[in-house]
Amino acid sequence: METPEEEHKRVTALKALVDDTANKITSGELDMDAVNKLVEATRVEAEKLIPDDMDKYDMIYSARFKRLIEQYISASGE
Repeated sequence: METPEEEHKRVTALKALVDDTANKITSGELDMDAVNKLVEATRVEAEKLIPDDMDKYDMIYSARFKRLIEQYISASGE
């Protein structure tokens, strides 16, 4: 059984990972190919942290990344 400290460390690591990815997307410095690779790599790392909660990850963070990509990457490519 996981201790509250261990869970806190996992959640903190996930938050940092997701925030870093979001910051890279919003920087506008990446093209669509690089962003797609980054989002996939983030998902792989997240799965290591929360293997039993990937359905929640997909529901929350995939939608967030999609919105950011549409706002910061797709718009700049037009």
